[in-house]
Amino acid sequence: MTTRSARPVDRTLADALDGQLTPLDDVTAARWRAEGWWEDRSIRSVLTDAARQHPDRTALVGRRSDGGRTTRTYAEFDRNAHRAAEILADLGVGQGDAVVLMLPNWLEYAELVFAINEVGGIYAGIPVAYGERQAAAVLRRSKAKVLVIPRGWRSNQHLEMSRRLRAELPALEHVVVLDDDDTGLQEGETLWRQHADASERTFPDPDPNRVCYLGFTSGTTGEPKGAMHSHNSLLYAARMQARHVGPKVYGDPLVQLVASPAGHHTGFIWGIVFTVVFGGTGVHVDRWDPAWGVDVIREEGVTTFFGAPTFLQDMMRTDLAGDPEGPLACLIIAGAPVPRNLPSKAGEALGAYVAPAWGMTECSIILSCTPEEPSAIQQTDGSVFAGSEVKVVGDTGAEVAPGEVGELLIRGPALCYGYFDRPDATEQAFGPGLWFRTGDRASVDANGWVSLAGRSKDIIIRGGENIPVTDVESAIFDHPDVLNVAVVGIPDERLGERICAVIAVRDGRPEMSVASLADYLVSHGLSKHYLPERVICLPELPMTPSGKIQKFKLREMVR
Repeated sequence: MTTRSARPVDRTLADALDGQLTPLDDVTAARWRAEGWWEDRSIRSVLTDAARQHPDRTALVGRRSDGGRTTRTYAEFDRNAHRAAEILADLGVGQGDAVVLMLPNWLEYAELVFAINEVGGIYAGIPVAYGERQAAAVLRRSKAKVLVIPRGWRSNQHLEMSRRLRAELPALEHVVVLDDDDTGLQEGETLWRQHADASERTFPDPDPNRVCYLGFTSGTTGEPKGAMHSHNSLLYAARMQARHVGPKVYGDPLVQLVASPAGHHTGFIWGIVFTVVFGGTGVHVDRWDPAWGVDVIREEGVTTFFGAPTFLQDMMRTDLAGDPEGPLACLIIAGAPVPRNLPSKAGEALGAYVAPAWGMTECSIILSCTPEEPSAIQQTDGSVFAGSEVKVVGDTGAEVAPGEVGELLIRGPALCYGYFDRPDATEQAFGPGLWFRTGDRASVDANGWVSLAGRSKDIIIRGGENIPVTDVESAIFDHPDVLNVAVVGIPDERLGERICAVIAVRDGRPEMSVASLADYLVSHGLSKHYLPERVICLPELPMTPSGKIQKFKLREMVR
């Protein structure tokens, strides 16, 4: 891999971090540059290059649930992003200022991401379906100067919500509304189109060392923290994902369905940035509906998809499964535990390579399955990217033997600097040698393949025995009547915890009992020690907008 520098950069990280704490040192950063993992170029420059190389290629397709369809070529995308940067500059956004987007997956979202990057600001996203409490946490922690919203979207009234929030957020100076109706706008509120007379400007290329993105954790366990990412950390992950799986595997050309919320890390880095790195086409849908989504996949010739297993499970219940004319070529499945038999079943049904992968907001994806290795890798969560490292440690901190489960630690060029304005959380997350504590349990086999075994807090300890939660969930998921499942622990005075399976059954199928589920699991080889002792059936499981099961809500319910 060769290093390309788009501009001279200051090699001192402290000068680029404005007082924020990071355990990363200049010596390590210099080594990553020398080895080519850090390119020392801005994300904005990637769009500039794509527009120069492919000006007339379709970069963006916007599919709205009301039937609308709009497109942008790379030349239009680049021009619109620059104009948006000029508007943001007129609003007072400069280097280090945070701009928060709380929008559906509209084409304007991608343009604004690159505009924020161009002006030297810090981008942060809020999924458009989030409520007021979640939005307030991101806006407060990021110290957002500008918030861009729709007037309203589905059941959320974003303009009204922003007014309640502004009273408590003195840093929030401007609320900009993507709407054509200026009725009732108040001081500090404007329509985007009202800034058409913004001054023309040029901007220096951003320093690749600086924080350009705050990736807020999805909040499945509490208030989200903002992971500080630089241009270098994000571009490393995008480049290595392409290289690890193989560029041609994604389709030639790559046409990606962007269904994960752009306000979430998956939609941002993999839906928006990754597509531009490829010079591909991003097909942005403003909601996820499996039947409509399949129509879009066929009509737009979609070859690639990144998202949680939930999306793949939805596709498998449509007529896309088994269709030999389906256009899909590669699906990267991450963000939640992947049932072990799902990749092979889905790959055969969809005619695509299905790659389980693992990552976090703090590091994007840094390990993935790849067709370059034997197909057995798809029964795991993949192998680590070149330039990054993983290890699994036990309770004493010592590395465990291959195949043994322990805590997963990672390090490498994809890692964030730490958490914004949370030095306490940063110090807690990073250990000696820049090893980051993921909070996940996993094992690494003799091939170097990683298998996740659930979050540390997901461990169920029953009578002193650790229960492999993901093994139990995978076994239950294979039941033909099961739509989705989560296994959680419930307190027990004698054993400490007992095993509870919370199940969403398919329409028209009877609810499961403890006995009927046990009969199925034992007949399919699950140890009796791992059998659920309580079964709860729900119409659907509580999910985040990115497709993760909110286990903390299930724990609260069963306890």
